[in-house]
Amino acid sequence: MRASTNEELTKAWATVPDVAKAQERYEEAVRLRRTFRHGASPEAALAAVQDAAIATFTDTGKWSTNFAKDAAKAHAEAVVWQAEAVALQRAEESLKYAAESIRDDMSPDVLAHLDGRLTEILTATKGASAVLGDVTTAEGAIDAGGDALDAWRRLTGLLSDLRNVRAAQWDVLRSVSYDDERARMRMWMAQGHGEVRGVRLDDVPAHVRDAMRSQSYSIAQLVWLALSGAAYVPTSYEDLAANVAASEEPISYTDSGRPANYSPRVTPIPTPTPAKVYPHSTTPHLDESQPVPAPPKVNAVMRDREATTLEHF
Repeated sequence: MRASTNEELTKAWATVPDVAKAQERYEEAVRLRRTFRHGASPEAALAAVQDAAIATFTDTGKWSTNFAKDAAKAHAEAVVWQAEAVALQRAEESLKYAAESIRDDMSPDVLAHLDGRLTEILTATKGASAVLGDVTTAEGAIDAGGDALDAWRRLTGLLSDLRNVRAAQWDVLRSVSYDDERARMRMWMAQGHGEVRGVRLDDVPAHVRDAMRSQSYSIAQLVWLALSGAAYVPTSYEDLAANVAASEEPISYTDSGRPANYSPRVTPIPTPTPAKVYPHSTTPHLDESQPVPAPPKVNAVMRDREATTLEHF
């Protein structure tokens, strides 16, 4: 979670304090590693002591009597430095993974919060737009004055909230997606997906589609979204992908121009016709050790003649 000036995004992440805490720990680890003092590895520290001893011997012909002490001190200090440097690097990597993991786990909750905020914004928009009536411009609201002017001011504020919610939505979705998913989302955003569901983009007014593609909204588009009941915030990349696929399903039409209905048809099971039992019919006697079974109940009589073809069909 990066620092953001988007009030809606900040409030949405604030609903999951664990994310902010993990991010603060990661940023502190980054600061500690970057400000950690410079040092040398144990190998480099020993090499420096050796080089100094060799240089002294070359100049004076005398080997340093403190070589062992200097080498041991340099090596020990370098081991301690390297141990802390490696620990800080591992802490940064571990906390980065932890922060990303918590953010990924909690992103559905954040997106659900943004969806709730969108519902609040659009509900308030309905009330304000009802007060405006036929007024569709700022000039018209000024001329009308009174409640109409107040309603227009409320819509102006709600329009800013809508822009922030949409920006926060895409920020969260991008932050918890892989590179290939982000590439698809850029394409879907350019097409206008991810803002309405249950409605084909072709059925959305052109000026609203243009706003969704450019992320540049006006009050007229805000009111349309409020009245359409189709606006939503995807709760995950998978939710977004499913709605994109549903909105792009081809529609087949009948010859009369109506959408074809391919719903499965249920054929009722016909009532079985009971078997015909004639006067000469008998019940099979399968077990000779048992009494002869009673004759079956007659429900049909023999015809005097053969049935004709027409009677069969």
